[in-house]
Amino acid sequence: MSIAYVCQKIRLKVAPLIPLSTRLVFQLFLLVLAGFACQRKNKTEDPGVWKKIRLDFRQIDAQGLAGPSGGKVAVNYEFCLPANESYWKKVRKIDASAQKYAGSAGRSGCGTGQWLIVGATNQPKYMRVLYELASLPYVEKIEQTFWE
Repeated sequence: MSIAYVCQKIRLKVAPLIPLSTRLVFQLFLLVLAGFACQRKNKTEDPGVWKKIRLDFRQIDAQGLAGPSGGKVAVNYEFCLPANESYWKKVRKIDASAQKYAGSAGRSGCGTGQWLIVGATNQPKYMRVLYELASLPYVEKIEQTFWE
């Protein structure tokens, strides 16, 4: 005997006894409850991901700027990315500030088959951006860029 069959039998016997407005409210309640049950749960943040990010967050304010008041600037960061267009598209989706420097090793020491990617902290939710980048399995580390 299936659940649908049992529900149908109960509905036929009970439905005439319950006013239409009550049935509608109950159905609406079930619909809302189902909607909440189907929502995506936030993934738990992995603290190990933060170890891949080598920036001094104590120097950076909430707007992603560092330095003395009246002379604050964005902090640039860099990482190596395997030379793969789908990986690059994923990075650009996460970080609109990202720039690709093919053929440059940077301070990160990108090798053959890798691109140097440079981004900046002066963007909304920059810490979340950095976390999402570091969460990518093909990003080994993110370091501060020092323009010399």
